[in-house]
Amino acid sequence: MSNISDKVMLVLPLKTEFVSTARLTASSVAARMGFNIDEVEDIKVAVSEVCNIILSRAGNGLVQFKISFEMYKDRLEMTFTGEDAELQCFEGTLENEYGIYIMKALMDSVELCNDNHSIVMTKRIGE
Repeated sequence: MSNISDKVMLVLPLKTEFVSTARLTASSVAARMGFNIDEVEDIKVAVSEVCNIILSRAGNGLVQFKISFEMYKDRLEMTFTGEDAELQCFEGTLENEYGIYIMKALMDSVELCNDNHSIVMTKRIGE
C-alpha cells in the first residue's frame, strides 16, 4: 500500500450551489496528480453524483458535509461524510439509485454504507 502524500479537506453547506465547488476541487486535485482529461471528467461526474445523492436524501439535522481527497502515488481516494450528523442517504435503498451505477462505472471502486456512514470512491492513475 502506498503512503498518502497529500490530503485536501473540503466542508460544504448542504446547498446545490456548492456542488460546483466540489467538482472544481476534485478537478484541480486530479489534474495535479497527473490524471488525463478523460479521467478528470470521470472524477468530476462521480463527485457530482455523490453530492446529488447527499443533497436529495440528507436528514437528521445535517447542514453540511465533508469531502476528503487523499492523494497517493497511484490513486485518489475521496471520502464523503456528514459533518456532526449521520448521512441518512447511505441507508436502505441506496443501491437502487441510478447515480450509484454511474459512479461504479466511472470509478475503480465505490464503497457504500461503511461503518462511518460515508461513501468512499477510488480512482487509480492510468487504469
